[in-house]
Amino acid sequence: MKEPKKEASYSQIQAYEENPVWSNKALLRWITGELTERCNFNCIHCYINRPADDRKAQQKELTTEEWKEFLQEAASLGCLTVKFTGGEPLLREDFEELYLFSRRLGMKVSILTNGSLITPRLVSLFKKIPPLDEIEISVYGLNEKTYEEVTRVPGSYQAVQAGLAYLKEQKIRFVVKGVVLPPTLPELTSFRKWAQEIASLDNPPAMVFSLDLRARRDSPIRNQEISGLRLP
Repeated sequence: MKEPKKEASYSQIQAYEENPVWSNKALLRWITGELTERCNFNCIHCYINRPADDRKAQQKELTTEEWKEFLQEAASLGCLTVKFTGGEPLLREDFEELYLFSRRLGMKVSILTNGSLITPRLVSLFKKIPPLDEIEISVYGLNEKTYEEVTRVPGSYQAVQAGLAYLKEQKIRFVVKGVVLPPTLPELTSFRKWAQEIASLDNPPAMVFSLDLRARRDSPIRNQEISGLRLP
């Protein structure tokens, strides 16, 4: 008598260390840490720019110890790189502490910033303990008028230029990124030349122009404003 035909099995339980995909035991390559929703700019296109002094937004942020616990756990899973972003990550009073903690864990640190809060003190830290990854700086214009039309903050252009100068002086690796918006559209050709002129290394910084503008989760009115800035 023939045995009944067994149905094909489409799944198999296996310990991850026995699978060649996980043979290096690195479960997590990189993470992005959104340190805050707050920002010192109020960019016309931005989906995450609560005011810098927004106490409600600040109270929702993870504490220093919570971030350290998160980073420690990520490192235990084999994480090699952490990307700190926001809002504006440099608004955090504990940014230097979190930066040093990440580097001591052996992680490369990537920083996404508007560049206006870069100080000689911070650059000295980067010089002494390099992030090992480029600092990404979003640039919103090539002159004061364009910049303030986008950021809606007086003095933003000068503050960013100062931050770039500090990085260039100490030869800290950075890249500049632009956003295609109605105010910046006439400057696209000039942006490439400018990027080459401010190069802090042998090669000019990379350029990225974001064509997609992300929407907020909680403001239909704000989303209509952002949508109105999308180019045809």
